[in-house]
Amino acid sequence: MIQLEEKNPNERLGDFLARVRESQGLTIEDLSERTKISVKMLHFIESSDWKSLPVEAYVRSYLNSVSSKLGLDTKAILKMYAEEVGSSYEVREAEPIKNIAPMTEEEKKPRSKAVPIAIVVILVLLVVGLHFVTRENSSSDASANPPSVVAAEDSTEVNQDMPEGAIKVPVDSIKDEKNEKVTQAEVDKAVKKAENLPASATIFISSTSKKDTATVTGPVSDNGRTRIELVGSGEMRSWVGIKRDEDDDDFVKEANIATVDNKLVYTASGTLYIVIGEPRAIGKMYLNGVETPVPVPKFGRVARFSVYDGRVLK
Repeated sequence: MIQLEEKNPNERLGDFLARVRESQGLTIEDLSERTKISVKMLHFIESSDWKSLPVEAYVRSYLNSVSSKLGLDTKAILKMYAEEVGSSYEVREAEPIKNIAPMTEEEKKPRSKAVPIAIVVILVLLVVGLHFVTRENSSSDASANPPSVVAAEDSTEVNQDMPEGAIKVPVDSIKDEKNEKVTQAEVDKAVKKAENLPASATIFISSTSKKDTATVTGPVSDNGRTRIELVGSGEMRSWVGIKRDEDDDDFVKEANIATVDNKLVYTASGTLYIVIGEPRAIGKMYLNGVETPVPVPKFGRVARFSVYDGRVLK
């Protein structure tokens, strides 16, 4: 360690540090590499330009690192810095541990653990009680307010016609497509019936139903097959269900139309019965690639209609 007596009485701390560095054959760049202090900051230190440096705490950290790398007494260097800048900071030695009086007999006696244990038990009982109360409230709320198809973050009330047999599917989700067929005899019978009726007649083509409804419009034949495509309008969301016949209990395809251009696509042979809880949620409907208006009911918002071979059977 370099003797501090080498510092001249009138020599500034920065000049002394620069002289020690040069005596060890180190450039300021070498010292920067060793201390990880920038060359700019080291120039300020060696020129004793303390005002250009950061707060005193940083300066002391820099001096501690520089003096350590140069083999100087860090406490003495910090003391010289304090004297030079007129700082009131003092490098204090750690105070010795004072004698502690021995424990009394009363203090040595084991303390009862009953109170802490009782507190822990009470806290556990409170937590368990709150858990059951919360679960009971959740169950009551669920039974009083069954979950809606509308997503939780959307508070808009939408008529989601959910017929018996339908399942509540997640928003924008659909089942795998199924392509079901009817016999050629059933198709021929339906087509013959349509050809023999005037344009204003109403028919309903199905292998299981004998119901008749409205006019056949805009047909684009595909040998008894229909490809239906429902595209979301973005105005609101709606549940959509497709089944083979109005009287069927199960739906062959279900989905929630919730966003703009969200689509439900399904292709099958024979008659399909469509249920749309909120027609305003459907921007466009295509049957066999041809845009077709959604039959909107006169009363109520739920649209129910049948399609066959690209035709709407109203």
